[in-house]
Amino acid sequence: MDLSRLAARRTAVLAVEVPGWSRTRCALEEHVRDRGWRLAGSPADADLLVVCGRPGARLTAAVDHVWSQLPGPRARTEVTTAADVPAVLDRAAAELADGAAQRRDAAARPADPEPGTTATGDDDMGDDDMGDMDMDDDDMGDHDMGGMDHGDMDMPMPAGIGLAGGGDDDQLTDPDALDLDVLHVPLGPVLPHWPAGLLLHTTLQGELVVSARAEVLLPAEEAPTDAPVHGTPAGRWDAVATLLGLAGWDDAATRAARVRDALLAGGQPPEAERLAHRIIRSRLLRWSLRGLGRLPEGDAHDRLRHWLAGTEQRRSTELTAVAELVTGLDLATARLVVASLDLDTADRVTVPAEAGS
Repeated sequence: MDLSRLAARRTAVLAVEVPGWSRTRCALEEHVRDRGWRLAGSPADADLLVVCGRPGARLTAAVDHVWSQLPGPRARTEVTTAADVPAVLDRAAAELADGAAQRRDAAARPADPEPGTTATGDDDMGDDDMGDMDMDDDDMGDHDMGGMDHGDMDMPMPAGIGLAGGGDDDQLTDPDALDLDVLHVPLGPVLPHWPAGLLLHTTLQGELVVSARAEVLLPAEEAPTDAPVHGTPAGRWDAVATLLGLAGWDDAATRAARVRDALLAGGQPPEAERLAHRIIRSRLLRWSLRGLGRLPEGDAHDRLRHWLAGTEQRRSTELTAVAELVTGLDLATARLVVASLDLDTADRVTVPAEAGS
């Protein structure tokens, strides 16, 4: 069996949600699971890139950049309604299995640079802050959460960060004694378990975020036709699934997504109450989330409890607050905080917000 047919049978799908198209993304996840396929964690892991919605110019540029990172065999498609998802996936599977089409795609791709040479970037994307964006896991902060054990969440020192002052062994063991260079790391806008279209510009010193600036990349002017998921019972379970998936509790995340899908279909899943009880009783999850992203109404674990109980008091979290909440955290913890906010980026303003120094 050639690689293209194997990719079609064991397809890994990288989903890109455009602000406003959460219902389409939920349908995509459901059909991916029903086909025995899986959701990819990074471009390097993906066979199929699916854009849910109509992205604007800057978000399209980001998607194009991610598309260039997918290895072959590969396929790319766009879907704008939940009802169209099955047919779109059928066509994408046929494209992946088309050996001739995959060979043409491989021949059209830019050649890898010769060893010892320096690859040049895409100058056209400079103003969009996309030119330096590498969506692979190592740069996106998608670190192994170690089963939600914060003891394993420490991000290793990013390659290339020098210690400006040098020093002896005592200095190297004392973070306060180090004079570290800064590293600029963009999070999003194409990232699993991440709000649609959110681009968070972070500045790292060592492993900590010392400043952040948040913005939302706009969709095209075309409006979605499906009803939104945010603000509904299904939307709360979608937020639960997202937070659990990012925290590394994959089994519970999948079960939460199934509850979400049943609610979207108009059902009343009987397993919802039992699953909610199991999640709330988890001491490890409570310990992992307690104190993170504290707002007047509570922290990340409080928000999770409200989602599960259906008592959430929905409030709009400003982009300034998002930037402030992640400042002082490592990237893995920052991603947990952002997931706990359940941002509805379809309602976001477009003026960038800053926090930190």
